[in-house]
Amino acid sequence: MVLSLNLDKISDEIAKHKLQETCNLAKSINLNILYSSYLRLRNPSPGHFLSRGILNKFKKIIEDMKIKLIIFNNTLSPIQQRNLEKFYNLKVIDRTHLILEIFGKRAMSHEGKLQVELAHLLYQKSRLVRTWTHLERQRGGFGFLGGPGETQLELDKRMLSQRIKKIKSLLIKVSNSRKIQQKNRLDNQIILVSIVGYTNAGKSTLFNKLLNENVLSKDMLFATLDPTRRIFKDYSHDKIIISDTVGFISDLPTELIESFKSTLEEISSSEIIIHVRDLSSPFIENEAKEVYNVLNNIDSNIESKTIEIFNKIDLYDFDDIKTRFNESGIFISAIKGTGLDKISNVIQHKLENKYIKIKIVLNENTGAIVNWLYENSKIITKKINKYGKYKLSINISKVNLDRMKSKFSNIVIVK
Repeated sequence: MVLSLNLDKISDEIAKHKLQETCNLAKSINLNILYSSYLRLRNPSPGHFLSRGILNKFKKIIEDMKIKLIIFNNTLSPIQQRNLEKFYNLKVIDRTHLILEIFGKRAMSHEGKLQVELAHLLYQKSRLVRTWTHLERQRGGFGFLGGPGETQLELDKRMLSQRIKKIKSLLIKVSNSRKIQQKNRLDNQIILVSIVGYTNAGKSTLFNKLLNENVLSKDMLFATLDPTRRIFKDYSHDKIIISDTVGFISDLPTELIESFKSTLEEISSSEIIIHVRDLSSPFIENEAKEVYNVLNNIDSNIESKTIEIFNKIDLYDFDDIKTRFNESGIFISAIKGTGLDKISNVIQHKLENKYIKIKIVLNENTGAIVNWLYENSKIITKKINKYGKYKLSINISKVNLDRMKSKFSNIVIVK
């Protein structure tokens, strides 16, 4: 059973869409939805979330349909969750718990598993309150450490805190390693292009088409969790990596945002961001806002390096779409490969604005200059002319070009 209570002043249409989204989330981990319902609720009960009348109404439905799990498309307090489980005598979870379960099943990499475990622990810690009687019994302790002892609740909290601290420490090491990789990437003029978007917008399908890959691509929420990176060999700038990232969703749990901070920071460090938007969704604008709400908290300059991609054009008449969306962007069908050349052209244009291909001649002190160029540019060719001087063809950013001119006065730029 999936229940969605509209507590906000949002339209019924959006609220019902969120209910369907939660049903799809549940189906993505093979849960069978026997019943779903949407209700407006002004003042949730602090004890049971639902009023007594609604509680009894759903109790009969649960008994008749032999339902074994209730999912609320809302955030439940620990007390509300406990009281609902006691009233219905079955498992009750909220939206945050459901999303954490999905992420737990999808995580494959070591970092991904650590991030999901951290999110789970942060969520569990928030659930530990003095509402479970079995956690109130005293356990003996060692006098020289903690006096007469501590309650089971305090012990569980301490164990959770220790594990959270341990995982955060491990993730800091992963983050530091990522920063070293990022520095090496920048030093070697490697361009990172990240594909982002609302979940199920077609990011992985686009990734597969651009790189002729076979990354998991399904009509399923959160099919991709761990970022997938591949080298893209389509430009004169021969070091481009494209990354397929986890999808976003409305009301993303704060525990997940905190846990996946390093992944989000990698997105913000990208030179180019491809934002894939789903033309088939009636809530395409709301979904775009959800994506930017998260990314703007990491990098306020995110939109300036973003390419807007409107996917699934094959489902509609193109002229009708252009009328609906009076904004700049590229209209594509990732599944059919339509319009992908336009993406390539825009990426190429952005790279041309960022990097300049020039030829230079070195008059003297070639060793120090060549070493500097290897660290701060991409050397395409290196030859010695008939006068014994180095002649190089390089790709260099505008910033490093200015640095080169001020640092080395004996470099001659030729056409």
